[in-house]
Amino acid sequence: MRRPGSLTFVLLALASATALAMGPRLPMIDGHGHYTVAEAEVLPPAAVLAKLDAAGVRRIVVSGAPPELAQRLYRAAPGRVIPLLGVYGRGRDKADWMRDASLPQQVAAALAGGPWAGIGELHLFARDADKTVFADLVRLAAAHDLVLMLHGDAEVVQRALELAPSVRVLWAHLGTEPRPELLAAMLDRYADRLWIDTSVRDERIAPDGRLLPEWRALFLRHPDRFLVAVDTFSLNRWQHYEAMVDQIRAWVASLPPEVQAKLLHDNAARLFEGFLRR
Repeated sequence: MRRPGSLTFVLLALASATALAMGPRLPMIDGHGHYTVAEAEVLPPAAVLAKLDAAGVRRIVVSGAPPELAQRLYRAAPGRVIPLLGVYGRGRDKADWMRDASLPQQVAAALAGGPWAGIGELHLFARDADKTVFADLVRLAAAHDLVLMLHGDAEVVQRALELAPSVRVLWAHLGTEPRPELLAAMLDRYADRLWIDTSVRDERIAPDGRLLPEWRALFLRHPDRFLVAVDTFSLNRWQHYEAMVDQIRAWVASLPPEVQAKLLHDNAARLFEGFLRR
């Protein structure tokens, strides 16, 4: 992902000012976060929770690299952290995890060792959608009733949903081709099994903070299927977390109140309802 430039930070500052002017913040669950060694060295769990507090974020969905870091955050605040079991951080990365035949067994063992809400984020594209390792992880997610977070194209999402009829998929970043017509078709086809997060697409769907009509129409057509999210893929994004949350709140504020509540909080709460009841 590209690091935000100076113009982006100006826009983020404006979004923060706009959000403050709008009054009290609605409850929010950040549907896509990361916590890696680089972040943990600078931001211990207490500092991460302070970031959430400053942004008015009630809960965050977090994948760790290595995965134990997500559990570290969860243990610090079980009521606020929704941990996903990531597969990176042990000599394995986004480019080659699907070729590691030992990975499904490792994931199965990890699932037995701690509370998890899901598996992912998994980076995969159509050329590798037929890999056996991917199929095994999809089936593990379904067998354990876990959400599967995918970063990939539509073919990968379709493959996952074909492999396991009961699996629930959270598709990151409005997909790799963030086009409303494509997303609408996917949601129509997989009405009860597919959710989509908006992370890192704020400037695309709401340039200058103004939600484009085609995206507004999509959110109104499928108000129960989208989760807002930041995606703290770098320390830089954690450091500007509050401003990025305010940027999200600014474009969400143009939607009807009931849709705002769903995107900001309720959809994520329903998707992870089983885990949150523990």
